[in-house]
Amino acid sequence: MATRDLEQFFSPEDQTVAVPKTFLPVFPEETAILEAIPEIVAGNLRLGKTNFLSWVDFTLEHPDEIWEIGEWDQRKICHYLSFLELDGRRPVFAVEVCTYDDLMEVNDYSLIVDESELVGLRSGRLVYSRAKEWERERLVRTLNDRALLKYDEDCLDEARELIDVAIRVSGSGTAYLFNNRGLISWKMSKTDQAKEDFLESISLDRTNGDPYFNIGLIYFDESDYRRALQYLRKAVEINPVDSQFLTELGHLYLELEREEDALKLFRKAFENAPDDPQVDFHLGHYFLYKKRKPRHAVKYYYKGLKKDPDDQFALADLAVAQWVLGNRRKTLEINKILQRNARLMPYTISRLVYLNVEMGNYEKALKYYRKALTHAEPFEPEWLHYNAAVVYAMTGRAKQALDILDLAVKAGGEAVVKRAMTDKALRQLKSTSDFKRLIKLSARRRTR
Repeated sequence: MATRDLEQFFSPEDQTVAVPKTFLPVFPEETAILEAIPEIVAGNLRLGKTNFLSWVDFTLEHPDEIWEIGEWDQRKICHYLSFLELDGRRPVFAVEVCTYDDLMEVNDYSLIVDESELVGLRSGRLVYSRAKEWERERLVRTLNDRALLKYDEDCLDEARELIDVAIRVSGSGTAYLFNNRGLISWKMSKTDQAKEDFLESISLDRTNGDPYFNIGLIYFDESDYRRALQYLRKAVEINPVDSQFLTELGHLYLELEREEDALKLFRKAFENAPDDPQVDFHLGHYFLYKKRKPRHAVKYYYKGLKKDPDDQFALADLAVAQWVLGNRRKTLEINKILQRNARLMPYTISRLVYLNVEMGNYEKALKYYRKALTHAEPFEPEWLHYNAAVVYAMTGRAKQALDILDLAVKAGGEAVVKRAMTDKALRQLKSTSDFKRLIKLSARRRTR
């Protein structure tokens, strides 16, 4: 648009157009141009202002600096500068624009070859500087990288402070910063804040699948399968080759009893990333807990662990599968491997509590139970409490067993009550009045 306007402006057929006042220096003569830009070859034609008309649009789209120099005839005058060299010195191509309301018109343009003229053009108010923007962007990215490092180290308060500063420094905010703050908030168990951050990230950039994926996982964890499906599908729609997106959506389909749809996604994920073990781990989890086929589960866990032998979640579930199959020796071997890990996750700790209860290692089970309670959000707290209650019951500590069982019932409700009523490990508690009172209270809670 700017080029077309200027072509009309300089058309020899239209010499009656009134030229508005310009604040730019006169366009230089050919000799001055060649001296400033010796690589330009004039040939048989003389170099003049019209030869530089094509530079106008580029400068308006990619300015190095924008200076607001004042007003003329109720119009705001700005100079867009594009440096031919990286040092911010002459020669400089300058475009003068007039803005009025929401309209912008090109008033004039010139090539600046004199240093004093450049100083004059840069005497107004600096509205934009590419160099300063790059400097700010470097600072923002440095703060973001430090925040993610603290996130990995579980120093979450420090991570949150750093990412907050990055968002403030970035001005209007950047999509990836809000996505990363959402991850930090999520790890801090502030899921409502995490959702807000992911949604803000989506509003700033709807072409990135990560925030859709992350908020989808939160809803998946909350068993809000409708919303989880909405966001995970969108993530896959944006990036249909991301194996993690495909695998988690496939996992959700398994929970929804849509096995055929899930297997299609798993096949796609495997085709796109054959070295990614997550497909194997999800299938192992599916066959272990959903289909109750531990032998199939063991096959997939071993297949995935060949690709990633240190995945503690898969190791924990493999230990469970081996225990169900009666392979005590293999369960103990995996148990020892997990115990050597200095940073056990809540899921893994929950499985270790269960396994040690099953193997009769009661004090070790209680040690992991106490460790689980140090986390802000322990995994499946109802079954953690339940397993601890079983330990206390099996070791003759009836009062502690009933107290912990009450916590389990409060957290898990009817599912825990049903398990308690049929569990042989609690048979000595069932005849006590306190146990019967606990069951009655849980029934009243359900009625209310």
